[in-house]
Amino acid sequence: MHIILLAGGVAFLLFIAAVIYNRNVKRYREKMIRTYAFPEGIKAKVHKVYPHLSEDDLDGVMRGLREYFHVINIAGKNRVVAMPSQVIDVAWHEFILFTKEYAYFCKQALGRFIHHTPAEAMESPTGAQAGIKRAWRIACFRENINPLSPAKLPLFLL
Repeated sequence: MHIILLAGGVAFLLFIAAVIYNRNVKRYREKMIRTYAFPEGIKAKVHKVYPHLSEDDLDGVMRGLREYFHVINIAGKNRVVAMPSQVIDVAWHEFILFTKEYAYFCKQALGRFIHHTPAEAMESPTGAQAGIKRAWRIACFRENINPLSPAKLPLFLL
């Protein structure tokens, strides 16, 4: 009887430790995404592709890229999140070219490397559609937007 109680107590403590650990990992990753200093070359590349964008617009693109990573983080492992914004996609492509920084960021902020998979290379069209729908729902949730009748677009969908 004592062994059963002891085993139950140990299992309960392990459960509590896992909950605390996961909460701390989540907080760490959110902070990493929120505070990471992206390489300056990203904004320069976006400006080269979109020369009409102002400095404020470029800052908005970088906020959108940051938001995209928050959405990926919330979606979790093994869930595709599509990139519906062309201008933010340019920023993401440029970030990927900073290979060491990108790999470090992915490991620290997301717990895994995020590969770029073009929609055309997805296993099926429904997979790409699911990724777009997932991005939409999570982005709306983060910005308190009703996904069924939005009054505005989420930041990273600009």
